[in-house]
Amino acid sequence: LLPRTLHVDEPSKHVDWESGAISLLAEEREWKAAEGRPRRAGISSFGISGTNAHIIIEQAPGTPSRTPERPGPGADAGTPVPWIVSGRSQAAVRAQAERLHEYVTADPDLAPADIGYSLATARGVLEHGAAVTGSTRGALLAGLQALANGESTPAVVRGTSDRPGRTAFLFTGQGSQRLGMGRELYESSPVFARALDAVCGHLDTALPRPLKDVLFAAEGSQDAELLDRTVFTQAALFAVETALFRWFEHHGVTPDYLQGHSIGEVTAAHVAGVLDLPDAAALVAARGRLMQSAPAGGAMAAIEATEDEVRQVLDARAGDAGTVAIAGVNGPRAVVISGDAPVVDELAAAWKEQGVRTKRLTVSHAFHSPHMDVVLEEFVELASKLTFHAPRIPVVSNVTGTLATEEELTSPDYWARHIREAVRFHDGIRHLEEQGVTDFIELGPDGVLTALVQNSLTEEAGALAPALRRGRPEPETTMGVLALLRMRGATPDWAAALPGARRVPLPSYAFRHGRYWLDAPAADTDAAGLGLDAVTHPLLGAAVRRAGRDEYMFTGRLSLRTHPWLADHAVSGTVLVPATGLLELAARAGEQVGSERVEELTLAAPLVLPERGGIQVQLSLGTPDDEGRRTVEIHSRPESTESRENADRADGGGAEWVLHAHGSLVVADGAASREGLMVWPPAGAVEVDLAGAYERLADLGYGYGPAFRGLRRVWRGEGELFAEVVLPEGVREEAGRFLLHPALLDAALHTLLPGVTEETGQARLPFSWAGAQVHAVGAAALRVRLTLTGTDAETLEASLLVADGVGVPVASVDSLVLRPLSKDAVRTAASAGREGLYPMAWAEVPLPEEPAGTSGWAVLGATSPLGSVPSYPDLDAVAEAGAETVLWSPATAGTGDGLAADSRTALKDTLLTVQAFLGDVRFEGSRLVVVTRGAVEVVSG
Repeated sequence: LLPRTLHVDEPSKHVDWESGAISLLAEEREWKAAEGRPRRAGISSFGISGTNAHIIIEQAPGTPSRTPERPGPGADAGTPVPWIVSGRSQAAVRAQAERLHEYVTADPDLAPADIGYSLATARGVLEHGAAVTGSTRGALLAGLQALANGESTPAVVRGTSDRPGRTAFLFTGQGSQRLGMGRELYESSPVFARALDAVCGHLDTALPRPLKDVLFAAEGSQDAELLDRTVFTQAALFAVETALFRWFEHHGVTPDYLQGHSIGEVTAAHVAGVLDLPDAAALVAARGRLMQSAPAGGAMAAIEATEDEVRQVLDARAGDAGTVAIAGVNGPRAVVISGDAPVVDELAAAWKEQGVRTKRLTVSHAFHSPHMDVVLEEFVELASKLTFHAPRIPVVSNVTGTLATEEELTSPDYWARHIREAVRFHDGIRHLEEQGVTDFIELGPDGVLTALVQNSLTEEAGALAPALRRGRPEPETTMGVLALLRMRGATPDWAAALPGARRVPLPSYAFRHGRYWLDAPAADTDAAGLGLDAVTHPLLGAAVRRAGRDEYMFTGRLSLRTHPWLADHAVSGTVLVPATGLLELAARAGEQVGSERVEELTLAAPLVLPERGGIQVQLSLGTPDDEGRRTVEIHSRPESTESRENADRADGGGAEWVLHAHGSLVVADGAASREGLMVWPPAGAVEVDLAGAYERLADLGYGYGPAFRGLRRVWRGEGELFAEVVLPEGVREEAGRFLLHPALLDAALHTLLPGVTEETGQARLPFSWAGAQVHAVGAAALRVRLTLTGTDAETLEASLLVADGVGVPVASVDSLVLRPLSKDAVRTAASAGREGLYPMAWAEVPLPEEPAGTSGWAVLGATSPLGSVPSYPDLDAVAEAGAETVLWSPATAGTGDGLAADSRTALKDTLLTVQAFLGDVRFEGSRLVVVTRGAVEVVSG
């Protein structure tokens, strides 16, 4: 079903479906090219088989015209820009990042802000997302590369769209202040600067010094010391947090709820509309001045205990009543006590002796305690002169831990209780969670409340982030939070965030190819019931020891249906079992008989997996010699219909066994060195850029699919290479079933291939292993050191040291030899013994005793091959004769140099004749018989 109207690129242009015709309605006669690129609109209706429909509407070719150069907004001018990508999985997000990196790198004329604007406004939000934020094109590309590699960096913000819910802004309280907070945002954002200037303009009339002189003072100056005085601390936090709220408001983000911590709730009340700016500034200035004037000698301490545990201790000390109180409940086991310094210190020491963590807070007074009682009357008197209004945004109360009522927020007595009573932040967060809030954004100088929220929630937050972070660029941090909210389903005003930016073409979604066929269930055959020993390994099924001899035979069956991950290892278009797979077979068989070390394994022929059906594998171990050495051989043969039908025959139906590898196994050397790779990355090594490596390998004939694309990072040292590899999603869960997963070890060997560490070189495949031994099984991530021990025109030799993701030894290989890739050998192996889905066979048909009747027959052509059947020169004559069966023989193709041309002519004549016959209603009741000769060899010769 196609829509009647499809909107394209600009509102004034759309496609109108009218009577099956397409007409373009536009204010302009031509579609202008964006930056010289033709516009294109596509419609795709995807169904099953023949129900697909695709229409592409594109501007006609013409002389491209470039729009005048303009200064690019955003990252081109030093302003941070977010690039948002999303996908159905984390792997899809990495693929999106990689594709976008390649796209942007290929076109240096693309403005970063245009890309960011297009990604934010023209792309939907999928389950998993990430945003790269940067102020330069180079920083953005570096962040994209880190995201594509799965690395963590402050420039990357990750988010998910699951559990969508409401949003709350949290305002930080006293103790979070830091010198210079908001300075970078003030210098880069006019919106933030105007808001901060407006707040400071009202506060400065009530402060001893201009607030910005203190806030942005030079470190170590006298003004800098003032920031920690309560009167300036509370004013500075109020100013910065209010300006942050106005920044998000300007960019189209308004929360569903507000909650502050102590002075932070005053900020929440102001931005909610309870107090206008002049009255809010007056309340903040009075609050800070009066709280600072409270009696000296107070202290506050944080205790890692529950509120009930702390209250029981305080209640048991009746003599301390009125001197110490609970000042805050910040989490399930995060309580703050406040009061007389000697008592607070004594209580903290007692808890510490019991193993409870405590921390003395750096404050000048005992806030939210009886020490505040002396200032409450004056505070109420000052607050009574202010004008209060009903809140426009719901505010959660510190006093009750629930939504504050209009009566509370508009009462001077409530704000006096707010100074004196405990801050019930933990209860407030739990209440917000009950209201459906999943996203918490902290507006303050650092991520102080973020950790408290995380400990208070019963479920993981959808988004939990501070708007500013100590030690990180402020403009990029706020822009990253804006991008995070977009990934959570919010709709920021990107025209305000990226002024002047416009939509540009973007790369298409990086669809991930996946199998949806169910894997074949494991065979229910009981090996013991067949007189065999079961082998628990994905590539082997059973083993048997020969009677009277210390020899073993291991068997298995491989196919793309039962082992689909092997399809991701193709060479020259042919799926091969990797050399690491043959090594795994030998090592696993050796483990079962006590000969764990592969002394030598030489590859004799590629082991090809057919597109359909499977192959039978046999691994034989010989009798150990005087030194305990066993010979090992690996054979295979195709599993054919013929062999299954002749399963009772001694030779299994006549299919030939092919030798793929041979060598020897010995008992593991317990004294062998098991060196690890604890120091990582290696000192002095230079990292290699892997961008486009697998594409270059594909050009050389290496067809690595997702399961074998595990190479993540590579470094080059003096005669050494270092690699980090991981098992990709989809095969990672199988790591524990192998000694060392073949796809994982094979990915490490990609470091030795041309196009990875060297731009050019000869394509090679592993030829032989020597001294290979597995020390620990089941690894899913590796660190690998490859030491180059020899190279020439024909071979490349290296030794391997393999460790897990933390450097513990996993395996070692004394020598691996690679030889040039022989495409002829691969093609020969692929064609040997492969009979295909429809084998060609001829059976002699005896002639009938009585010849068939030829009544109603006609021959199309000059002469008739059957003397009794009349011939006609063309189809019109045949139709007039009323023939029911029409025989026609195309011209026979010649031989030698003219064969190809004659064959094309015969094919064309056949096509035209068949089309004419089928398109003529006069032959509706007739049939056409095409007679050929010499096309297929029936018998030898």
